[in-house]
Amino acid sequence: MQLHLPKSIPCAVPVALIASLCFVTVAASAQVNGFPQLGHIGPSKGEVIGAAIGAGAVIALVVYLSVPKQATIEGCVETADGVSRLTDARDHRQYELVGSDVALKAGKQLRLKGKKHKTKTGRQLLVKKLVEDKGGCQPGAPAHSP
Repeated sequence: MQLHLPKSIPCAVPVALIASLCFVTVAASAQVNGFPQLGHIGPSKGEVIGAAIGAGAVIALVVYLSVPKQATIEGCVETADGVSRLTDARDHRQYELVGSDVALKAGKQLRLKGKKHKTKTGRQLLVKKLVEDKGGCQPGAPAHSP
């Protein structure tokens, strides 16, 4: 399994977390009075709690990085040659809308959730969900976001 880190998280953070778990030192205590009294054996409560918190942080980081994120874009839907397209109101990039069970009508201002893809012919959005229908719009007119 290969993890793809977001640009906001430097690669050193996960490495430092994993390394901190590997180098946890356990203080050794010498036995006093021989065989009948064995003294303290095993890690202390603090060491166990620290290891559990560290393991939980690593698990949370791995889950966060491995769960796919869905993009939300908003814009006016246009249809040409049987292909629906949406121009994102924020970055003004045009996306071809593909693989949708959602009814996407031309001339509607929609907020959609899905997975962005870059192809040789342009950008695509694999639509997963209609978040909000904001009503009618003029295709080709600049979309505005509140």
